[in-house]
Amino acid sequence: MTDWLKTAREAVISASAVCREIQHQLISADTLTKKDRSPVTIADYASQAIICKALREAEAGIAIVGEEDAAELRRPENAALLDKIHQFLPGWQKNEILEAIDAGNSSGGEFFFTLDPIDGTKGFLRGEQYAVALAYIANGAVELGVLGCPNLPLPGSSDGGTLYFAQSGRGSFVGSLDGSVPQQLHVSAHGDKDPVRFLESVESGHGDLGLQEEIRKVFGQRAQIVRHDSQVKYAIVAGGGAEVYLRLPNPEKPDYREKIWDHAAGYLVVKEAGGQITDMTGQELNFNLGKTLAGNRGLLVSNGYFHPSILKLIGEYA
Repeated sequence: MTDWLKTAREAVISASAVCREIQHQLISADTLTKKDRSPVTIADYASQAIICKALREAEAGIAIVGEEDAAELRRPENAALLDKIHQFLPGWQKNEILEAIDAGNSSGGEFFFTLDPIDGTKGFLRGEQYAVALAYIANGAVELGVLGCPNLPLPGSSDGGTLYFAQSGRGSFVGSLDGSVPQQLHVSAHGDKDPVRFLESVESGHGDLGLQEEIRKVFGQRAQIVRHDSQVKYAIVAGGGAEVYLRLPNPEKPDYREKIWDHAAGYLVVKEAGGQITDMTGQELNFNLGKTLAGNRGLLVSNGYFHPSILKLIGEYA
């Protein structure tokens, strides 16, 4: 039987190392712009290739729902980008890179992995926070989650590079990307009269910042706000570094639904650390409806204590 935790951890560690190397050398010309106007870098492609290859080597037919595909890289005008990816994957053939990226084009099924090779690409481009996010979903339930956070230090350390991982029913853990002994995670115990640290996205288009501000104001001077890109926010909540991650729908995009690869890994890391995750109405997240959380609107991630009060505020203000 495949040890998926071992395979997933090793794949994310390898991909994170290449992402870090590329980030140190990246120039703006090493990106493409997708139809939704979001950027994709050579690191996104390299990361997806590494992880998909590792998963397929462990089990040839495993389904992988990834964010990227190799269609643009196959176009002659993008041959230089493929060449650059090839430079960071020594020993690979170019067609092997393309095939590995496209191994992530599954539509899902009963058992599958979902992958965001770089969650928070804009943060990556700014030299700030991003995550390599991989999750295993079985019968609609997230069973395994791994987050590589190359620019996020271990709690109590100034060095960057952490690996967060969780298995359903077995707890949530963090260690360094270079292999330190993992430590079990627990969400914050903050409650009444304690500071309430709110996490939000850096990108204003990712939420209803006005409504989120109104909710924070209820907590007065206790409320603090920190903005980060990517599922790093889930990692921070899981490690006790914040109490609330609020992501309410942008009113200018009423039909938008979150992608499963943007949340599945972080969801389990927080849940197994003792936290709570629902949509803005209090419904559990449903990962069994394709590539999006089609049955959910908005997200509330918390240490559990603040969940009921914030759900109530959302109902009053929304």
